[in-house]
Amino acid sequence: MKLVLWAVAASLTGAMLAIPQPVDPWEMPSLVLSRRAVAEEVRRNEALAEALSDGEEVDRLRALFIGHGFAEVNPPYAKVDYDTRQANIYRAVKALADKQGPKAFGAMRARAVRDFMRLFGDGRGTLDAEDDIGAVGGFREILERYGAIYQEVLIAPEMTVRALYKARWNLIHRVRATDGFSEIELQAYWGWLALQGWGVPLKERRDALVAYRDAGGANAQEALALFDLLEQRPERAAKLLEALYSQEGELRLRNLALGAFHAARAAQR
Repeated sequence: MKLVLWAVAASLTGAMLAIPQPVDPWEMPSLVLSRRAVAEEVRRNEALAEALSDGEEVDRLRALFIGHGFAEVNPPYAKVDYDTRQANIYRAVKALADKQGPKAFGAMRARAVRDFMRLFGDGRGTLDAEDDIGAVGGFREILERYGAIYQEVLIAPEMTVRALYKARWNLIHRVRATDGFSEIELQAYWGWLALQGWGVPLKERRDALVAYRDAGGANAQEALALFDLLEQRPERAAKLLEALYSQEGELRLRNLALGAFHAARAAQR
């Protein structure tokens, strides 16, 4: 009897799920990253960090980076100090490349990411050493601004934290934020800004979503439809979601499409 009742309940549940039910399509899909690709990237970064040869040029460039971070958390500082430090960083980067070759820049960036993640993983609430303070700099504010930390809890994937820190390191060293990024790092970076970066202006989030899609990010088309809703284009969102449902056959997408169609009809009234 229990088995019969269970079978009946399961069939009723399946029937209910199969019934078209409009769902308000306002929640962005989650950022999904390949575990294998993440693990491979972490190993690659560790190997690259270990490949860096120590030397005067490495020490000089790291000291400038630490000084920049320390200045970030001890404002205000004169613009001339900032300009001087940036000029010194430019010269130090060139000296490193002249001494150890162009690959040394990427290896130094990998070591900075490795050292930060070790420091970040310690879970210390207070940083005492000046080097540690400089290594973190204003990065915590970046994590908070982009919603990676919520109520003192880290909610972003580790690869996103790594990518955001790498982007900060790049910008301080006068190169593009995503210079030297692998595909999984691009997904972790642009995907978080697009899908979860509530502190980012909507236009910048849409641009980030295009970059995320171009990097092979999962659920990008669904997110594009939701951006159409946010930008008051519910009819286009509904058509895109309906097309996705036709391709993938997920009931969830069908119900989201129905919700978008309802929003489109409401907008026309």
